[in-house]
Amino acid sequence: MPKPSKNEEERIRDIIINHRFLDGRGIITQLPDPDDVQDVLNEHFQICDNRNFRVILVEDMNDYKVFIQIPDGKTRCDFRVWRAIFENGIIEDVKVPTHNDLGRMYISLKKQHPIVEEFLINATVKLIRYRWDVDTIIQRYFKDVSEVLKIEIRKFLATLKWIVLQEDTNYPPREQKLGSKYTLAFYALLECGFTLGEIRRVIKF
Repeated sequence: MPKPSKNEEERIRDIIINHRFLDGRGIITQLPDPDDVQDVLNEHFQICDNRNFRVILVEDMNDYKVFIQIPDGKTRCDFRVWRAIFENGIIEDVKVPTHNDLGRMYISLKKQHPIVEEFLINATVKLIRYRWDVDTIIQRYFKDVSEVLKIEIRKFLATLKWIVLQEDTNYPPREQKLGSKYTLAFYALLECGFTLGEIRRVIKF
């Protein structure tokens, strides 16, 4: 999908500020199989059957929230992912997170603790490839880090989760497209020492 315009961003910000969004928290915990993503999200959020404009809160970490926007456009099932950052309950920033944004989060997190440096790639693969839920991943790999750091890891994984679902929806593997395999390749290259700029030359998102 094209980058949202300033007017679209302001529309989303206004919806969030005025609580004119739907509540979809806790509905999707474990990621469905890539081939089933469209059907599961359509069952719960009618992403294909109801193309009226809606914004749905899907992840809530108090000062960091993830929303999906189902547009009223012509594409059959596509949706956008937004993240909003708050300070003392006041919205500070809202945007569509890019792969570069998440890549920067990934790089920053790996510098925070030796456990994260060693196991964040494992956690990322478990999420994207093996469809583990975020709680299980954190318990498996990061139970011994501070609660503050766990929250930051959760922000990354929860946002990545919806990017993965978006990729599998907009580019469904069952239609011979790569879907979230693109996302998995992004982190594999990042882990192998490629810079964000180099990755953008290898993978076209």
